[in-house]
Amino acid sequence: MKTCLLALATALAAYVLPAQTLTLATRGQPAAYTIVRPANASPSQVYAAEEFQRFTEQLTGVKLPIVGDDAPLPERAVLLGDTRYTAQLLGGPADLKALGEDGFRLKTCPPHLLIVGGPVRGTLYGAYEVLERLGGCRWYASWHSVIPKLNAWSIPALDETQTPAFALREPFWFDMFDGDLAARNKVNGNSMRLADKHGGHSYRFGGGLGSCHTFNTLCSPDEHFAAHPEYFSEVNGKRVKEYTQLCLSNPDVLRIVTANVLERIRKDPGASFYGVSQNDWGNYCTCPACKALDDAEESHAGSMIVFVNKIAEAVEKEFPNVTIETLAYQYTRKPPKTVRPRDNVMPCLCTIECDFSHPIEVSGYAQNRAFLSDIRGWGAICKRLYVWDYTTNFRDYTSPFPNVLALQGNVKFFHANRVDYLFEQGAYQGRHGDFAELKAWLLAKWLWNPELPQEALLQDFFKGYYGAAAPYVRNYFDALHSFYRDPATRPLCIFDDPNQALLTDDFYERASGLWQQAEAAVKDDPAHLYNVRMGAFSVLYGKLARVPASEEIKVWVTENPQQYAASADQRALAAELLSRFDEAKDIRISEGAEYHDGVIARWKTLANPPALPPAAKQAFVEDKLLSLGNRGTWGDTVADPKAEDGSAMKLYNTHYEWCTTLPFSRVAFDPGKKYRIRMRVRVEKEPGKDGEAFWVGVYDTKNKKGCGGLERKTADVGDDYAWYDVAEWVPERDHYFWIGPGRFDKQAGATSAIKALYID
Repeated sequence: MKTCLLALATALAAYVLPAQTLTLATRGQPAAYTIVRPANASPSQVYAAEEFQRFTEQLTGVKLPIVGDDAPLPERAVLLGDTRYTAQLLGGPADLKALGEDGFRLKTCPPHLLIVGGPVRGTLYGAYEVLERLGGCRWYASWHSVIPKLNAWSIPALDETQTPAFALREPFWFDMFDGDLAARNKVNGNSMRLADKHGGHSYRFGGGLGSCHTFNTLCSPDEHFAAHPEYFSEVNGKRVKEYTQLCLSNPDVLRIVTANVLERIRKDPGASFYGVSQNDWGNYCTCPACKALDDAEESHAGSMIVFVNKIAEAVEKEFPNVTIETLAYQYTRKPPKTVRPRDNVMPCLCTIECDFSHPIEVSGYAQNRAFLSDIRGWGAICKRLYVWDYTTNFRDYTSPFPNVLALQGNVKFFHANRVDYLFEQGAYQGRHGDFAELKAWLLAKWLWNPELPQEALLQDFFKGYYGAAAPYVRNYFDALHSFYRDPATRPLCIFDDPNQALLTDDFYERASGLWQQAEAAVKDDPAHLYNVRMGAFSVLYGKLARVPASEEIKVWVTENPQQYAASADQRALAAELLSRFDEAKDIRISEGAEYHDGVIARWKTLANPPALPPAAKQAFVEDKLLSLGNRGTWGDTVADPKAEDGSAMKLYNTHYEWCTTLPFSRVAFDPGKKYRIRMRVRVEKEPGKDGEAFWVGVYDTKNKKGCGGLERKTADVGDDYAWYDVAEWVPERDHYFWIGPGRFDKQAGATSAIKALYID
């Protein structure tokens, strides 16, 4: 046995030659190299060998054989993982611990190439690094890769080690969920479809809880509110069931949630994280105990972290390796003054309020300044930090959203501020949002290495993804990103209306021309033509969204309906959007399903418009045609036998926001003429209370002023429906009608003088 080992050592020593280029394969020649993987290789190491073999053959036409390290060392080998030959070729054991699950070392030991990594994902990622950087392979989208044809594939002298900047790397974009695409771009997020061959999920959120908004799941108001309203938020002196949070100072709530968390971990063990976090709205508890704690900590995160810490303490006793994740989101984003998260608690800080036209650290927008303070505060008190960042317009995924030049700066900022886990939420429900594939690809690159140069990556993607159309698409990209120069006064936010964007009609005309030139450049190249056609979708969408169209009209009160007829250009534009929508099959317009369906319905109506209604000097507007903000919290549509049609919009007494509106962009009227608007409402009064019953008016958004309105006290209204004159004025498309329940002084502890307001 000793003789065999000595012979092996002598043979290996003979291979250690001066650094030189290794030619792995030459087109038309037999395979010169053999791929060697551990005999007991993990699924991802087996897949790494198969992928290296597959793409080498696509690059050169040469199929390299694969063997296990239980066979003799081939004369020339690509060694994957920590084989039994690796240590002697390296001159010592591979430090797999330092590499972690994802890191790798690339080293030429002529005539061998070593791709050293652990069994989880490191070996696989190392193989992809060689294929991508040294072979020229590119995986831009699940349907579009670029694999060059090489006469010979040579590897220069190498000795480098790479580990990722972030432990969890999740570009949460629809196409990047594809397991192969994610793995090839070194993405390991919780949401990616990563099979065992991709290395699986090391950072899974378990227990069916996901990573956010779990309060109602862990202590359901449907189950507990009737018997125990004290378990839930006290808001303005009342415990609320709808859109509620938990009362975090209640010991029974702590007991229930802790028991449910432990039960879920027992049923679904092995995950890294289990979420305990606020619901996706406000209404935090203001009972005396919760308020006292939050006041002392100068943040609503005070009661949150105290509550979550107690759960995490109980979890640690049974599951010492589990982390409890919670949100630092909206009202809990500011870190507490003295309370510190336990080591097994991971706050998730969210950028939802920020401007994204510039990197967060650069933008002068007030919310960005506040976020900087918050993340630095959390970073100073947390063992680990998770950031939920936003990289798309959730109102309109496909409308132009020029945030690409901010992405790298944000990733670098998060890395500098001790973020371990980074979630980059994009258009996750469908492909072909605004530069969706580019953004997902860039984020994957920067989540691995934030220092990779931006311009080189942009040029790489445009050339590979758009082919001969790249110069035209790049001109459009640069023009799009020239807007939003002063985010302090005009930020780029994630629910922006494309009609209110800074982009001009002239820009859209130039943009349309560039995309037409791009299509012409690749008309005989189907793969690139598809990418160009889908890229142009954003401009077509934004262009049509800016144009008043007949299908948007809800109310007709004009003596000349023909002035609202859709033009031939508009009809053609809608038809083209529908054609490309059908071609792609899985485009998603908006995060909201109702909005998405409404857009598609409008396009269909516009492409095949119905006959225009007759001329009219007056119109009745049913409550169903009005918009209602925060439905379910501020109001809802209800059956009402007193209403003329048996239905009314009921506004609750918990607020006095202008929650019900009718924008005059949805009304066909005759410009320059004076109109009068009236409304029919009834007030359900609080017995024995006097105060404001409602306030209503017309508002000019362009000039930021009212165009008329009125308020009524409870003493001045009856108990049944009545008509009220609201305003007499000359309407414009920037105006809108609004109504809200009567005001009251919340700061002084007052409550509404009405039970509800009904609009018929």
